[in-house]
Amino acid sequence: MTLQVILLIFSIVMLYYGAEFALESAEKIGLYLGMSPLVIGLLIVGFGTSLPEFFVSQLACYRGESPIALGNIIGSNIANLFLIMGAAGIFVPLHLARTEIKVQLYFHIGITAILAIILFQSNLYWWGTGLLLSFFGVYLWNTFREMRKQRHLRTVSKEDLEHEMGPMLYIKLIVGFVLLYFGGDLLVSSGSKVGVMMGISTYVISAVFVAFGTSFPELVTAILACVKKKDTDLITGNIIGSNIFNVAFVLGSLGLYDVPIEQNYTLELSVLGFASVFLIGIALAKKNFYKLSGVIFLSTYGAVVYQWVTA
Repeated sequence: MTLQVILLIFSIVMLYYGAEFALESAEKIGLYLGMSPLVIGLLIVGFGTSLPEFFVSQLACYRGESPIALGNIIGSNIANLFLIMGAAGIFVPLHLARTEIKVQLYFHIGITAILAIILFQSNLYWWGTGLLLSFFGVYLWNTFREMRKQRHLRTVSKEDLEHEMGPMLYIKLIVGFVLLYFGGDLLVSSGSKVGVMMGISTYVISAVFVAFGTSFPELVTAILACVKKKDTDLITGNIIGSNIFNVAFVLGSLGLYDVPIEQNYTLELSVLGFASVFLIGIALAKKNFYKLSGVIFLSTYGAVVYQWVTA
């Protein structure tokens, strides 16, 4: 028990430094390439922080534990929105009214609707996988198109960043992603063992602890962005991008396995749908996600976790 607790703490340290390395390096590389903070968050950081979900889900399905993979993906998306975005919104205002962010929120509604269709089936069928991966292709195309469109909107000149673009910066980015993966894997492993030793059910471990563990990189990345006063578009892009990667790419990649859908996901789909509509409503009203919105999201997360634990 003591060893697992030590490993749990060590995994959190790995995730902290992994997120810090990835955030700092990705932002500099992205700015150098002419990306906006939103695109950096969506593409580079969003993908990097989704790696734990990808590997955990692949390993779970390979071992025949598909409910853990589904619980991990869905639980992570709920944690990303209600825990991480909620916490960030309490400390800094998240601006959602910009056209580029509204487009991402529409993508988020779209992938949530596709997720609902798939989870009401009895299995992850080939057409579901095809739908997810096709959506992911369109999403990437739109992101790269946005990147080309915003290339002229540099906030820092290329010359100013030239001296920082050495090999060490790329090494730091890779090391950050490696720490995120192994830190997430260790957190899931040690946390699950601690949960079993404490008599917590496998479902609760999957829906709450594993999902929280694989979402921890996003949480650390968001906290660091708040503390270091990074562009808040990076936080929003990271959360929305990570959620889309989780469903479209991670769930889509599970089509290689036999994935039966046995759990009832009505609660999870309801709160994800609520979040999607709520965020679009704020964006269309030209309001910021701040203070009260953060409290609403954090309270919702607490209620969902309570339901999971007591179910």
